[in-house]
Amino acid sequence: MKARFIALNILLLAGIGAVVWQARARWSEAREEQLGALGAKAKPGSLPPLGPEPKPEAPPATKYLDVATKDLFSKDRNPTVVIEPPAAEKPKVMPHLPVVYGVLGLPSGVKALMAEKADGPSKSVRAGDTIGEFKIASLDQQMVVFSWDGREITRKIEDLMDRSSHSGAASVPAPAPAPVNQFGQAAMQPGAAPQPVQNPPAPSPNPSRMGIEVGTASRSERVCVPGDTTPAGTVVDGYRKVVFTTLIGPNCRWVAVQ
Repeated sequence: MKARFIALNILLLAGIGAVVWQARARWSEAREEQLGALGAKAKPGSLPPLGPEPKPEAPPATKYLDVATKDLFSKDRNPTVVIEPPAAEKPKVMPHLPVVYGVLGLPSGVKALMAEKADGPSKSVRAGDTIGEFKIASLDQQMVVFSWDGREITRKIEDLMDRSSHSGAASVPAPAPAPVNQFGQAAMQPGAAPQPVQNPPAPSPNPSRMGIEVGTASRSERVCVPGDTTPAGTVVDGYRKVVFTTLIGPNCRWVAVQ
């Protein structure tokens, strides 16, 4: 029994020795191959000649069509240009024509007293002047031509005369009549203070005091007498006072209201 254990140990030792020897031999071969590879000299290789690279072919323009018409960042891009028609402008409304208060023929030309509207301030104008939105293209004692928005409007002077009958002075209510006594004198009321005697108002100017006639057969005009302080626009006995400015200063006329 003992002899068998000894023989078995000898076999094991022999196996281990064989394994170690094989390992040693393989390591030696690997080492030699490694040293041979590290010591070998590399052979210089031949490189191909360097030259310019060929230019890429330009893509045709048709390949850009989808990019131009299908832009991801602009959904409304469209190669078809839509031209919208211009918006129609509303026609301009012509304002009322100026009103005329009088026409005066001077050696330097014809002048007229006009106002932009009936209740507006008046001024002396001649051909070439502007009143409101209108420019006076031509002016004589019978006709006037206005220029407005590229058009010419011709009117008769008598058609533009201001024929409104309102008076420039404010109306004052008449006082109530005072009671009189049996002798026809104003009676004193009990407790009332005596009233001073008032002079009757000066008579209004009439055609005989307005001055000479300087109008035409279709329109009556009278000059103002010296010292006439009646306000402009006052209507007396069918005549309206018109004040205008001339080269020598302010002047006035009494024009018949038609």
